[in-house]
Amino acid sequence: MKKFLNALFFSKSTAIICMIASALAVLLNYSFRFGYVFIDNTLFNGFSLGLFIIAVLDAVLLTVISALKMKDSDKCDKKVFKALQVITELFAAVFSIVVLVNFIVSGSESSSVAIKLCREILPFWSAIVGITAALFIIPNIKKSALKKGISFIMVAVMVFAVYSALFPTSAYKFTSGPVVFDNGEEYSVVFSTNDNGTAYIEYEYLGENVRVYDEDNGRKKAGTIHTITVPYEQLSGNTYKVASTRVIDELSYGGRSGKTIESAAVTFNDKLGDNVNILTVSDWHTHNEIAKKSASYLGEYNAVVLLGDCAPGMMFTEEAEDYLISFASDISRGEMPVLFARGNHETRGREAGNLSSYLGMDSFYYTTKLGNYNFIVLDSGEDKKDDHSEYGGMVAYEQNRKEMVNWLTALDNTDNAKTIALSHDKDICIEEDLSQTAHHKLDELNVSVLVSGHYHSTEFIDNSPYPILVDGGINADGKGTYVASILCLSQDKIDVQSVNSNGETTISETVLWR
Repeated sequence: MKKFLNALFFSKSTAIICMIASALAVLLNYSFRFGYVFIDNTLFNGFSLGLFIIAVLDAVLLTVISALKMKDSDKCDKKVFKALQVITELFAAVFSIVVLVNFIVSGSESSSVAIKLCREILPFWSAIVGITAALFIIPNIKKSALKKGISFIMVAVMVFAVYSALFPTSAYKFTSGPVVFDNGEEYSVVFSTNDNGTAYIEYEYLGENVRVYDEDNGRKKAGTIHTITVPYEQLSGNTYKVASTRVIDELSYGGRSGKTIESAAVTFNDKLGDNVNILTVSDWHTHNEIAKKSASYLGEYNAVVLLGDCAPGMMFTEEAEDYLISFASDISRGEMPVLFARGNHETRGREAGNLSSYLGMDSFYYTTKLGNYNFIVLDSGEDKKDDHSEYGGMVAYEQNRKEMVNWLTALDNTDNAKTIALSHDKDICIEEDLSQTAHHKLDELNVSVLVSGHYHSTEFIDNSPYPILVDGGINADGKGTYVASILCLSQDKIDVQSVNSNGETTISETVLWR
């Protein structure tokens, strides 16, 4: 038994395995730090940071212990050293279990964020691990072949890292086709690429070829999300294509450009008239495919409404690219107008503040038309007070909602146009007085229906003075499916149908215009 315990706790292999586990635990604990706020709220503020610091110290101590064990140092036989080895190995095991539990509890949505955070810090972490290995581990490896093998792998990794930092390693391509967002004043044509590039849209107007760049005061923008605004009349019923040129190096003097890629021609149709079929989707939370499956059961449509919550947050440009732009492109094909009402999850993360520029919108509340019908798009912002710990002191949505309600109260509908309102949250504002004011004004504006999401339920609330559609989302019917809807607008009525991803109808209602 004593021999077994010695082999389990005090062997070189155990120390090395725990050292590797502790290094990985540091990387993964850092990557899952977006969940720290919930742990700290449960225990005490700063608990998770303290735990992370202990994990770093544990990795450092295990590296020193492993190096001494490999040297067969006399210190390894001392009781204090053995006690320290056991404690650090147990900590490594605990941290590894914490990471595993965190991964399981977080689910697929949050895990995708953790993977991106991991990828972001990986070069820095790899550099530290590489330097540490070169200083403390490799010199103490006694087997010459093993030492040479590890050294070769490390050199190869470093050479590839340097090369990839200087030169592209993958072909330049579109990661999404174009989407035509209506921002209330003009169209924003948005698409994305897998690397930084400049971009333009090209079409004919009044017999002349027009090329419009994604630029700011004459300087072409270089990025992976490309946004070009075009006046309504120039794109209406027109055919266009988008293109992008890879930017390899952008300097004060000169630079290097790579390949130019160009899309196929797309014909855009916004001449909708009296009969408009609008696909509405909400709360797909990275589940693009199942949302598209539900949409496929709803038949033909000629406009799209996105009601927000495409992902857990906007931590990375990839989340906007993969779950908003690419998704919108897939369901609209760049051929029809898309309206976007921001959800509370699009207000979170370090890229949330850039989302309006990515979509070419000055504001997330605006008015527009689809065919012969008016639309009021509202921005409900977050669903908790600004001082909630989830937001880390980074939000001022109460002020934004007040400004929106002031804007809303100044609107009029003097020609008594048929009108629909869109809002991620059916309450519009979390402040009761603002919510009441907003709903009262929608009534004055003769709104016939409010379409919303947020609650992951599928409901048709036949309220007075206007009904509310809560437009499904992921698990909206409690069966693990996705529910999407279609609004079929005609001169006399609005037919509302919702279906789940099994093709089952969950709502079928008719609303008469007011």
